[in-house]
Amino acid sequence: MATQAKTLTNSSVVGEQAAQSGPLYIVGQVVKYGLLILMTLILLGPFVLAFFGSFKTVNEVLASPPTLWPQNWQPENYSRVWNAQQASGDDFITQFFKAIGLGTSLFPRWLFNSVFLAAIHVVLQLFLCSLAAYAFARLDFKGKNLVFTLMLATLMIPGVALLMPRYFIINQINLVNTYWAVILPSAVGAGGIFLLTQFFRSIPKDLEEAAAIDGAGLFTTYSRVILPLARPALATLAVLEFQGSWNDFQNPLIFLNTPDYFPLTVGLSALKDNYTSQVNLILAASMFNTIPAILIFAFFSRYFVEGSTYAGVKG
Repeated sequence: MATQAKTLTNSSVVGEQAAQSGPLYIVGQVVKYGLLILMTLILLGPFVLAFFGSFKTVNEVLASPPTLWPQNWQPENYSRVWNAQQASGDDFITQFFKAIGLGTSLFPRWLFNSVFLAAIHVVLQLFLCSLAAYAFARLDFKGKNLVFTLMLATLMIPGVALLMPRYFIINQINLVNTYWAVILPSAVGAGGIFLLTQFFRSIPKDLEEAAAIDGAGLFTTYSRVILPLARPALATLAVLEFQGSWNDFQNPLIFLNTPDYFPLTVGLSALKDNYTSQVNLILAASMFNTIPAILIFAFFSRYFVEGSTYAGVKG
């Protein structure tokens, strides 16, 4: 009986190998990878053209038909963008940039603002969302399911509908034209809470029970047991929130009035108005905004895929 089962297994393996070496299988693989390569070229094409266009002259960028490789490399486009506009204020950050040799250009200030706002946003989201998610996933309290449902229901409210009420509140507490006007309204989000809640539910409760036997309290269990195991989900949330904050244009545009406080997204819009005809400079400026987000995603891509896989798992 065992010999017969082994023979059937071997014959099935041979049949599968024969099928994979057949002409139909080869044609299917060629078509599959051909489509993947075509989709990659379509998705990466605009970025590649913009990257090489940032080193071209205006005439080369606007030439028809377009060319990929610059005939005359113009690396000075980046230095021209870096020193395009000067800061109007003289606060601590401007004085610090002067002290380290960056001068009074607005562009490094915009870059700093984007990094600062994105970093604060990610830290607050990870901390507050993970706390709320741990409560929903592990604690039992009256009305938990109702609160969780209402929290998820807020995802159905269009963000545009909240702009005016949010502005009135920020204006009443005198935070308009400050970093806090952008940071506080987005300090926590329902999407992040839901993502981490689903991941926390997939973690075995035995680990928490063992920690409780050792005398660990709720916060100790949360910080020393749950969070280290939730690194893939935390990395996924960090990537999503970083990209969302880094590319945010609407909120800084509404809440910030002084160019010294603009992030790169709003600063690039102002730069575009001043250099409408110099497309090569606009492309060079856009690279400062595009490349950091790509590098962050590439660095955390493994955790991003792993965390997305676990996000829908419910223990």
